[in-house]
Amino acid sequence: MFEVNNTTYILRFNKQKVKTVELTSGISLVAALTANKGILSYQVIETLFVSGLVEEKGLVPVKQKEALEIFDKLVEEQGLISLNVAVIEKLQEDMGFLFR
Repeated sequence: MFEVNNTTYILRFNKQKVKTVELTSGISLVAALTANKGILSYQVIETLFVSGLVEEKGLVPVKQKEALEIFDKLVEEQGLISLNVAVIEKLQEDMGFLFR
């Protein structure tokens, strides 16, 4: 959960979002997770974050430009590794089969 400008955001993932991320980034998400022991590249973290970001109230997807701005702000405030952890934890929650 992230709060920016008095709005609460969460990440939500599904199969279609993961397929889209893999297609746009040109990598297998499972391969990236296993090859780097869970530490994803900046680009992959950003792409996953932007594709999965929704407003908590109403689960409204955040538009790409706004999601990128939120990502950049959170990277500066919380650090890339904390966002990496948040993305992976949410992937495990929503898409647990990727980790079995």
